[in-house]
Amino acid sequence: MLKHNKYLNVIIPLRSKSKGIKNKNLIKVGKFPLAVRCINTVIKSNIGNNIIVATDSKDYISKIRKYFIKEKKIKYFLRSKKSASPNSKTEIVIEEVLKQPKFQDANNVLLVQVTSPALNYLDLKKGYQKYLNFNYDSLFSCYENKVFVWKKTKKGPVSINYNFRDRPMRQKFTSNLVENGAFYFFKKKKFDKYKNRLSGNIGFYVMPEDRSFEIDEPNDIKKIKNLKK
Repeated sequence: MLKHNKYLNVIIPLRSKSKGIKNKNLIKVGKFPLAVRCINTVIKSNIGNNIIVATDSKDYISKIRKYFIKEKKIKYFLRSKKSASPNSKTEIVIEEVLKQPKFQDANNVLLVQVTSPALNYLDLKKGYQKYLNFNYDSLFSCYENKVFVWKKTKKGPVSINYNFRDRPMRQKFTSNLVENGAFYFFKKKKFDKYKNRLSGNIGFYVMPEDRSFEIDEPNDIKKIKNLKK
């Protein structure tokens, strides 16, 4: 168990009425639904004293609970309609959870997204260790990518991260960090102040690009075929 483990709460937000894929949090990857797979990953990482499943659906709670009958770390939180609407920021449900008296003691928080099915428990362990070792206020997971990025404008495309008139060799091009949405660590007091998962001294943890995909649209389901195997 990692140092200061008892000061960490884990929040796993789930919303039942997803736009792109109906009930995507319950899509099975192998033997387990995405939500259950995510919870198992957190349990295996052995970090956090509370694993808070925050959902707007009692049906979700019922279906998930049967996989974890003996697991005392898991707590279920029924989020509000305000935090579960399609346009609501995840920060709203984080704030709802952290306002609960029973979750006030944790100095640090881990937010884990169910829609990143290739997340490994070692990613969480190593990410948490880096977060603690460097005393970051917050830390996000990402992957490195050497791509030339352009922005669409009314006047035409504009290059963002390189000079197209002096195109650099790919080998010498500086890698960019792409936030993959898998997990975030942050200090509770910083969130209370800024109402944002990222603030202050921000760190990052690099995951392989081939494990950094998210499940949001119907076409994304094809990406989990290898995980099912």
